[in-house]
Amino acid sequence: MTLAVPVVVSQFASNGMTLIGTAVMGRLGTTELATIAYVNALFNLGLMVLVGVMLSVPARVAAAHGAQDPQAVRVTARAGALLGASLALGFGTLLWLGAPLVAQRSPAGLDAGLIQETLRTLALVLPASMGFMTCRGILEATGQPRTVTAALLLGVAASAGLAPALAFGWGPLPPLGFRGPVLSTVLTLWLVFLTLLRFAWPALRPGAALPAGAVRREYRQLLHVGVPIGLTLGAEVGLFGVTSLLMAQFGTETLAAHNVALQIITAAFMVPLGLSTAVGIRVAHLSGRKQPAQARRAGLIGMQLAVGFMLTVSLLYLLAPRAVIGLFVDAHAPANAALVATATGYLLIAALFQAFDGLQVTANAALRGLQDTRVPMLISLASYWLVGLGLGALLAFPLGLGGQGLWFGLTAGLLTSSALLTWRFLHRARPGLPAVT
Repeated sequence: MTLAVPVVVSQFASNGMTLIGTAVMGRLGTTELATIAYVNALFNLGLMVLVGVMLSVPARVAAAHGAQDPQAVRVTARAGALLGASLALGFGTLLWLGAPLVAQRSPAGLDAGLIQETLRTLALVLPASMGFMTCRGILEATGQPRTVTAALLLGVAASAGLAPALAFGWGPLPPLGFRGPVLSTVLTLWLVFLTLLRFAWPALRPGAALPAGAVRREYRQLLHVGVPIGLTLGAEVGLFGVTSLLMAQFGTETLAAHNVALQIITAAFMVPLGLSTAVGIRVAHLSGRKQPAQARRAGLIGMQLAVGFMLTVSLLYLLAPRAVIGLFVDAHAPANAALVATATGYLLIAALFQAFDGLQVTANAALRGLQDTRVPMLISLASYWLVGLGLGALLAFPLGLGGQGLWFGLTAGLLTSSALLTWRFLHRARPGLPAVT
């Protein structure tokens, strides 16, 4: 729990910046809320693949730290920094050049010019995002999670002031409307990254001598471990992202309701996601120390905690959905009645799958701690894209369930992945079975 609590708080704080932006968008109007939902669905699909690749950094640093090999920690840190820079450059260029084409294909009712501008603005945050992932991985894997928590809480405080100030024009600032929360996101993430860089710098130290070719070999190893993680995370985020894009077929109000419900379940997901980060680091530490029984126990405890928390959250969706939705829109305004009713229906379906979502993310992280990433990738791809998206599309369109059909597809995909990933961890963590490398 020494590691888990600050990591969970960090995850909440990280998502808190997004929640603040969504809440401000909700006060600007339904069209703005639908537009940012569409942009986020596109941007996050690529971003989460990159974030997944970068999750190889804490896994590798934690294993080296557990083996008490400080030189290996420095090699991985430097290779991680180079990997993050190359990923930011590649995706940023693709996003900048592809934004006009994406905007041209946006659904009716959304401002294509604003979508293009927002995607290009978000491209400016990619170097900070990848740098943040590198620094966070180093610090959390070497027992310094509270530093990350403090930096992210600083980001939340900055976002809480900047997003509404830029959107509504507080004081001498001009009202930027939709552009305000977007600009706030860029500025806040750069602030958080530069804050963490100061503390991670001793492990990076570009001038420090390292064995010839060691960084290059570690860079390849990070890709070997990280690409399957990126595709795994991309498969899950892609399921939610494509679901958001399909929601646009049912109108801006349905898309806005979907975005509100999605932000709510994402906020709850931050606890098992943060817990999973701690579980992955802990399993990697114990695996590096050649303590497989303790690694298995750490993984199973993490899964139990995640499921228990998510079951508790599901009760909140069942008992007080309007109160939760009211955090993002005025739930009592007559103009929002249809949006609130639609979002409430989605939350009732979410109550079915939240426990499975908590289980799959912690099982996946435990496997990551064992350096087992390729089979989990295949499980995730099949679960989310074949089962989840396939069933969701069938229920939504031919069978006429609309948006709720897509949410039932999410339920099926998460149930399948959680069952298979848990089985995989129990198989890989058997006594006497070596970790995958």
